[in-house]
Amino acid sequence: MADLESLLTLPVGMPVSLEMLDPPARRAVRALPVGAVERDENSVIRRAVRSLQVDLAVVRAPGWRTGLEQAARFSPFCRRTVLLDRRPPRPEQVLAEAGFYGVGAVVPVDDNVELVLEPERYRPLRHTAAAGGSWRICTSGCSQSRPSERGTTVAAGAAWATS
Repeated sequence: MADLESLLTLPVGMPVSLEMLDPPARRAVRALPVGAVERDENSVIRRAVRSLQVDLAVVRAPGWRTGLEQAARFSPFCRRTVLLDRRPPRPEQVLAEAGFYGVGAVVPVDDNVELVLEPERYRPLRHTAAAGGSWRICTSGCSQSRPSERGTTVAAGAAWATS
């Protein structure tokens, strides 16, 4: 994680003098994998960028409380929506709570689903290995993605969202 933290402190595509980095950061930069940075004896240039951005995590859940808890895991990374297995008995309470936490809500309607609350727009608070940690979701998600009918990539979120 220290390697990733060090990488994220470097600007993309701009040389940074190794003398400007403290000794632990220099060690971390030296430990980065080939291709993440370009190094010479005096400077380092960050080349690694996020190849995929997660826009929305959809968590399927039997109940609102469970779905909200599972969706909370994704709050540092992207927008969140809970797909409920059935309509809740008190939908107004669910929508009020969902709105408070910025989580969207989708409920079943016949053989389809209905978006009853749009998720709040995602705003990263800071860029660190943890908050910018959608790197981890992206790298694990790429191995679980499939092409959609429109030619874009749709992440297989069930593997991330279930416990």
